[in-house]
Amino acid sequence: MRRASQAAQRVGGSERAKKLGGGSGAGAPKDIIALHIGDPSFVTPDYVREAAIEAIEQGYTHYPPAPGDPQLRKVLAEQLTSLGGGVYRPEDLVITNGANSAIFAAMVAYLDPGDEVLLHDPTYSLYQDVALTIGAVSVPVPWSKDLHLDIDALEAAVTPKTRMFVLNSPCNPTGIVLTEQETRAVADFVVRHDLILLSDEAYDHLVYDGRPFVSMASHPDLASRAIIVNTCSKTFAMTGWRVGYMAARENLLKPAADIHRTALGTVNWIAQRAALKAVSRKTSWQEDMLAEFTKRRDLMWSMVNAMHGLRCDKPEGTFYAFVRVEVPLTSEQLTEHLMKNGVAVRSGTEYGRRGEGFIRLCFAGEIAQFQPGLERLGKAMRAL
Repeated sequence: MRRASQAAQRVGGSERAKKLGGGSGAGAPKDIIALHIGDPSFVTPDYVREAAIEAIEQGYTHYPPAPGDPQLRKVLAEQLTSLGGGVYRPEDLVITNGANSAIFAAMVAYLDPGDEVLLHDPTYSLYQDVALTIGAVSVPVPWSKDLHLDIDALEAAVTPKTRMFVLNSPCNPTGIVLTEQETRAVADFVVRHDLILLSDEAYDHLVYDGRPFVSMASHPDLASRAIIVNTCSKTFAMTGWRVGYMAARENLLKPAADIHRTALGTVNWIAQRAALKAVSRKTSWQEDMLAEFTKRRDLMWSMVNAMHGLRCDKPEGTFYAFVRVEVPLTSEQLTEHLMKNGVAVRSGTEYGRRGEGFIRLCFAGEIAQFQPGLERLGKAMRAL
């Protein structure tokens, strides 16, 4: 009960938006412009939607295999193999209900109560929530001053109880993308300390300015240590379809696969057949989406840096801007102030204690949606 109560207390910006949007709160506007929701504005590509309709017409309406569509797993295994870190077979993958259920299954499978899991601080809040549910101990590890890897901080955080390191690159909320050198340092660190690496790569196709993305699946020495998690949600604007996967070799997958099958169940056939078309077909859709996100990123970055009391580096990946607060308010106080002025953002502290002094903005929406929000945000900052 104690752990459940603690997890339930983690209320995010979306819940505050619902409450204030309903008219509660002194002076709250009736309309809230959302700069906090990480859901791409793009419609799922037509060829993916058509594949779902075809799946229904072809009778894909019964139970799928527990590990997932064999064809989908085969295509994904081939793509992972092409990264150069060794051979992935279809049986090395399980199709999951988005990335979240893969993360849950992997952490539950490999963490016992009292085990320590290294989490960057700040990073995606789900990891800490799952650890809390298990009774594992989250160990926050700071990024460097430029929000990149601090290998010395990682080394200092290891104890005899350390069991797992959870990595998210491209990173929500910071928008950083690890370099080749940094991923090599992570691989060496994991091997040196005999850890399991859970690598959340959900934003792997949202990387800007020609910067390369380096998957942890590309490191051969992690064959028995790395669990790779990914999803169709961001890459193909399929957030509502709930199709992701986890991949691991050398018997590392089975415990997590068993947890997923028992606690979370299989993904419906229709969504899997649509995902098969998404990952198999080569079109310009991803490039067009990335080009549009680049425009949105550049606009948000320039507008934010022109505001009183805010400053941010240009995001390297994802569709988030992690913005430094340079006014005498805590992150939570500023978040509440902006909400009362009609803008929903996320406090940096939702992602860890070292998120204090930051807010997270999102440019997943269309410019016509978020530009007025930024103008409203700038006005609210000038009023401070």
